[in-house]
Amino acid sequence: MVKDGENYRTTFDRIGKRWRESVDKVKEYEVVEGEEGVFEGFTPSFLSGIDYQEYREAQKLKQELLEKYKGKKLEDVIEGEELKTKKGVCYHLKNQETVSLKTINPDQARGKILADLKLIYGIGGVTECILKEKGYKTIKDLTEHPRFSFEAKRFLKILNKCDTCQIVDWIGHWFPKSHPLILYSSGLHNKEDFVIFDIETMGLFTRPIILFGLAQISGGHILISQYLVRSIKEEPAALMGFLSHINENSVFITFNGRVFDVPYIKERLAYHRMRGDLNKPHFYILFFSRRAWKKRLPNCRLNTLEKYLLGLKRKDDVPGALVPEFYETYMRGKNIGPLIPIIEHNKQDLVTLANIFSKLNEKWG
Repeated sequence: MVKDGENYRTTFDRIGKRWRESVDKVKEYEVVEGEEGVFEGFTPSFLSGIDYQEYREAQKLKQELLEKYKGKKLEDVIEGEELKTKKGVCYHLKNQETVSLKTINPDQARGKILADLKLIYGIGGVTECILKEKGYKTIKDLTEHPRFSFEAKRFLKILNKCDTCQIVDWIGHWFPKSHPLILYSSGLHNKEDFVIFDIETMGLFTRPIILFGLAQISGGHILISQYLVRSIKEEPAALMGFLSHINENSVFITFNGRVFDVPYIKERLAYHRMRGDLNKPHFYILFFSRRAWKKRLPNCRLNTLEKYLLGLKRKDDVPGALVPEFYETYMRGKNIGPLIPIIEHNKQDLVTLANIFSKLNEKWG
C-alpha cells in the first residue's frame, strides 16, 4: 500500500503512522527549535491536585535549585552515562538500594490458592464449609468430586503451568482485583523476575515520557535503572532502555500501572512506531493497599502510604503534579536544577513501591 509516496510494509506501520498524525494534531506543547522548550498547554499548578502552600514551597525549591546548579552540567552532578541505541541516545543512571523484600513462598502461595474452594463454579461460602467437613479440603481434593471435578481439574492445570495471567483472571472472576489471593499468585514467580517501574511524564496522555524508572531485585538489594530524556527527541532511546529490562519471565509491579503507566507507554510506543510486549503478569500496589489499609489512613496515595507505613517524609521533593512544570523550566534554560528533584522523586517512588509490596506480603502472607 502506498500513501504520500511512502511504502508501508506492515499493518503495524500504517496504524502507527495514522496514530502519530492524529496525536500531532493536538497542540499540547511546542518544541522551539534551538531551545527544545515546552511552552504551552499547562494547567495552573494549584489546580492540579496540590494545595497552594505546596505550590509555593515547590516554587521556592525550584528557584533555589536554579541558583545552586546554574552553569553546571548534568554528568558533573549526577553520575550516569549516555546510552546509545539504534533510536538515538538518552542518559542512563544506575543506583543500588538495600531493601529487605519479603515475598510469598511458592508452596505457601499454592496452598493458599488451593484452599479456597470458592474459586470453583457453583461453590459459595456455605457449600465450601459443607465440602470441607466432608474431607474436600482443597481444590485438588475436588478433582475426585462427582460434581466439581471438571472445573477443579481445569483450574489445577492452569495453576500447575504457573500461568499467572490466567490465574489472576480466574481469581478475578470470583473476587475483587484487590483480593489477597491475587497477591499470593505473585509468589509463584522468582523475585528476580519482578520489574518495579514508574514513569514521569509531561502531563496528560499524548505528551512525552521524560523519565523511566525501573527497580529489579538482586539478593538483599534493588538495582535501580533510570532513563532520562534530556530533550524530547531522546524519548525513543529511553523507551528502548526501558524495554531492554523486559523478557518473557518479567512480572510487573506498579502503583497503578493498569490505568496509567502501561497504557501511557503503549501510546508512546505506538507514536514512535515501536514494538514492545507489555502484556505481563501485573500487580497493582494501589488496589491491595486500599484493601489492606484504607480504614487506617487518610488516603492511599503513595506519599501517604510511605509516611504512615514506612515513617518516611520526603525533603525537597517535587509533587508529581509539578513534574511537567519543573521539566519545562529545565527545557527553557537548560539549567539542570529542576531535574534533580524529578530524578530523586522517581527513585524514591521505586524504593517505596518495593517496600510496600514487601509490607503487603508480610501482612497477608
